[in-house]
Amino acid sequence: MNVTQHCKKFILLTFFMVVFFNYAKSENPQESDRKLKEWEEHSENITILDTDEVNEIVRNKGAILLDVWKKDARPERLDPKKWMPAQRYSIPGSKWVPNVGLETLTPELRKYLEETVKRITKDNKNAKIVCFCRRGYYSKIAAERLVRMGYTNIFLYPGTDLWEDAGNRLVVVKPEAMSSKK
Repeated sequence: MNVTQHCKKFILLTFFMVVFFNYAKSENPQESDRKLKEWEEHSENITILDTDEVNEIVRNKGAILLDVWKKDARPERLDPKKWMPAQRYSIPGSKWVPNVGLETLTPELRKYLEETVKRITKDNKNAKIVCFCRRGYYSKIAAERLVRMGYTNIFLYPGTDLWEDAGNRLVVVKPEAMSSKK
């Protein structure tokens, strides 16, 4: 190996170390505490469920399981024929309504949320809905939105990571289609 190759390896290794350490220190303890408190504080109209309770719901089909985890967007410059988005693994029986838990919704996403939940619940504002994503952040936002939309029976589950960590299986789900009604 010559000097140029050693220099290239050193530069590459240094780059990855800088990226790793910046990532590792990006979340300070105060930020973590704030996020934890944000998860603990929620609308009084929302109940947080544990894995056993969600297992019971899955077994009895006792509620609508609404997965709000985000869906990856195809990079603009990538040929659509070469785009293979990651599959979504979710709790069995769930409906995937992606991106509706993002901090800011476009008018199209807001309409998608409203119409899709209306269709899934058969326009029943009292339907039991369990919102979840991977770790709870997006589902908390989506659940708060549903409460503001007038839904009265909203529950939260921290997510598929917790579900899988408890030894439960995940299944591949497809995103719910936008209603074709005009």
